[in-house]
Amino acid sequence: MAPKKVIAVIFGGRSVEHDVSILTGLQFLEALDPTLYEGLPIYVDGLGAWWTGDALKSRKNYPVRDHAASLEPVRLDLATPAHGRPRLIGRKKNLMGEKAISIEFDLIVPAIHGSNGEDGTLQGLLEFADIPFAGCRTLGAAATMNKEFAKAVARQHMLNVLPEVTIQRPKKGMFLEPETLTVALSENLGKDPFPLIVKPSNLGSSVGVSKATDMDALIASLMTVFRLDKSAIVEPFVDNLVEYNIAVRRAPSGSVETSAIERPLSESDVLDFKNKYLAGGTPGGPKLDSGPSEGMASLNRVLNPEELTAAQETVIRDTAIKVFEVLDLAGSVRIDFLCDSKTGELWFNEANTIPGSFAYFLWEAATSPVSFLALASAMVDEGFRLSAARLGTTDAASSGATIFNQG
Repeated sequence: MAPKKVIAVIFGGRSVEHDVSILTGLQFLEALDPTLYEGLPIYVDGLGAWWTGDALKSRKNYPVRDHAASLEPVRLDLATPAHGRPRLIGRKKNLMGEKAISIEFDLIVPAIHGSNGEDGTLQGLLEFADIPFAGCRTLGAAATMNKEFAKAVARQHMLNVLPEVTIQRPKKGMFLEPETLTVALSENLGKDPFPLIVKPSNLGSSVGVSKATDMDALIASLMTVFRLDKSAIVEPFVDNLVEYNIAVRRAPSGSVETSAIERPLSESDVLDFKNKYLAGGTPGGPKLDSGPSEGMASLNRVLNPEELTAAQETVIRDTAIKVFEVLDLAGSVRIDFLCDSKTGELWFNEANTIPGSFAYFLWEAATSPVSFLALASAMVDEGFRLSAARLGTTDAASSGATIFNQG
């Protein structure tokens, strides 16, 4: 029998979505098929330090400050050993002082939401070090994290998106001028644009999203966003707003598949972080000890909502597949839509390359259900395949690019 593959799941991170990432990472570790894989947790704390240890596998041990003594500080070895297996390295204290440690693994599953994890930076590091990883490659991750860029690509492919204005954070010592904002809004959104939705250009999980009904509220919302991001997107508020989400993946057969559709339920007219992650609901899927939330799996939602017409469902599924393909995405990606419930018009909103809980609950409710165990295994297999296909030879001599004498 072949030895089990060691699958490292990295979560936490220097991101405002740090806590949600912990839930997603722990859920994926529990979903790994124990007959095929051994899970290795890698926790990145708020300062960027990397840790591993069995205590990280239990939700009850978070925050980890009371368990730090049982954890091992590690870092990623960027020089792959001669035998080709990536590893974590570090030093462990013992009675004799310290000793070097080396923990080998086979593939990393990024489960860090938002900044420094979902935006292509982690993926770029792993590609630089030639370390196999699951999910989107660097280009797809970076392209979808920037909402303005993703919408521009969608427009090029004739997909329906809302107009927007991008506002850059003022330079230090400068202020937002209402007159300048008024001109920008009128040129792009019309002379009477309020109410508006304001959100960070490069964050997910609806962090920093708010509604502005006048100029004062707009400036206040922008200042909130600028504490989180260097730029903000301002869009028209959709009347009679409902949101629909769907997950997309490339099946082992090679075809692109879509999941069940969900309509998240919100206590307000804006689905912000509080409504997404701290609302009640019936937890589903893997249990992570008791707690107030199971991540996206606990969100109040309607699955396969009956009010959607066949035409609307077709638009959602076809648009989601198109976005997945043109942005060269991979893994389990969630595509989000906005809808005017009275007119039925739909707009592509954003793509989440590392969605909360990897959107497993949408796959379990699909017409052809996919269990979290099967989804996790497929993501791991895809990660090995995509990583192996990325590079050709890197030997300078074989490409005729040698300048210096290699003798």
